[in-house]
Amino acid sequence: MVTDIRIHMAILMYLIGCFSLMIYNAIVIFRKKNSSKSMLRNTNKWIIAIYKHSTVKRSKHEKYLLKDLKHVEHLIAFSNALNYFKIKCDTGFLDEYIDFLVKSEIFRTLAIIYRQKKNEERAYFAYFISQYPQLAKDTDGVCTDIIDTMVSYIDASDIYCRSNVLKALCRIGDIHGVINILQLFNDKLYFIHHRLLAEDLSNFAGYKDVLALYLWGKYKVWNDNIMLGVITFITMFSNEFKGIFLPVLQNKSIGAELRIAIIHYYKKYSYKAAQPVLVEYLNQTENYDFATEAAAALSEYPGQSTVNALTSALQSDNWHVQYSAASSLVALGEYSDSYFSDLISSDGNALRIVQYMLEHTNDEKKMNVSEVII
Repeated sequence: MVTDIRIHMAILMYLIGCFSLMIYNAIVIFRKKNSSKSMLRNTNKWIIAIYKHSTVKRSKHEKYLLKDLKHVEHLIAFSNALNYFKIKCDTGFLDEYIDFLVKSEIFRTLAIIYRQKKNEERAYFAYFISQYPQLAKDTDGVCTDIIDTMVSYIDASDIYCRSNVLKALCRIGDIHGVINILQLFNDKLYFIHHRLLAEDLSNFAGYKDVLALYLWGKYKVWNDNIMLGVITFITMFSNEFKGIFLPVLQNKSIGAELRIAIIHYYKKYSYKAAQPVLVEYLNQTENYDFATEAAAALSEYPGQSTVNALTSALQSDNWHVQYSAASSLVALGEYSDSYFSDLISSDGNALRIVQYMLEHTNDEKKMNVSEVII
C-alpha cells in the first residue's frame, strides 16, 4: 500500500514537472514573439522619425533622440532603421542625417550615459559606433571625448565589450586610441585572441603603415600574445618589415610563437638575407614546429643551398618536417631521376612522400585544365 502511494506521488510530481516546463516554455515563446514584434514596431517608428527629422524643430528631434537612445533596445532599433536606409541605397539621405547627428553631438552624451550601464549594453554601444564610426567625430575631426569614454568601457568588462571597443577605435581610425586600449590590455592582462586582434587592426581606417610602426615600437613592452596579433596584422599588408623582423628572428630569446609568425612573414615576402636563417631553423631539432614552418617558407627561396637543406630535411625523424620539405621541393620543381634514385637507396618513406606530393600536384593541374576546358 505504501509502495503504491509512493509510485502515485512520483507520477504526480513528474506530471507537475512536465506541466510546469510546458508553462515555462509557453511564457518564453510568448515573450520572444512580443519582443520581436516590439523591435519591429520600434524600428518602424525610428524609420518614420528619421524620415521626418527635417520637418520638425531640430531641438525637438535631438531631445527625442537623447531620451530614447539611452535605452539599448531603442539603440538597436535605431541601428536597424539606419540599416534600412543603407539597404535602400539612399546614401544621400543617410549621409545628410549622419551629418546632422555629428553636429548635434548627441553621441558624445550617449557615450557617457552608456559608461554607467551593464557590460553587454556598453558592448553594444561600442559595436554600434563601429558600424557608424562617423558618429565618433565632430566638426574638427575625431572626437577625443567619445574615444576616451569608450576606452574607459573596458574596466570590469568581458571579451565581447573589449573586442567591440577595439573594433570601434580601429574603424574610427584613431592611432592613439588603438594604442591606449592595447596598452590597457597589456597592463591589465586582458586576453584577446591574436587572430581577432589582427582582423580588427586590418580594418583600421587610417594609415595602416603608420599604425604598424607605432605598434611594432612596443614589441619589447607588450606581451607576446598582443605582439603576435601585431605581426599577423603586419603580415596581411606590408612588405616593409623584412629588415626589421630579421634580427628578431635571429634572437633565440624571443618567444617561439613570435618567431614562427615571422617565419610566416618571410614565406609571404621573400627576403634573400632571411634564407640562411630559415635553413638554420630547418636544421634544428629542439622544436619541430620551427623546422616544419621553415621548410614551408623555403618554397619561396629557389637555389641549390635550399634544395640541399630540404633534401636533408626529408631524413628528419618528424613526419611533419618531411612532408613540409617534400611539398617545398615539389613547389620549387627541384627533382630529377637521379634525385629519386638517391631517395630510394636512403629512405623509402621520403620517396613515398615526394611521390605523393607529385601526384597531388599533377591531379590539381589536371583539375585546373578540365575547368578551363569546361
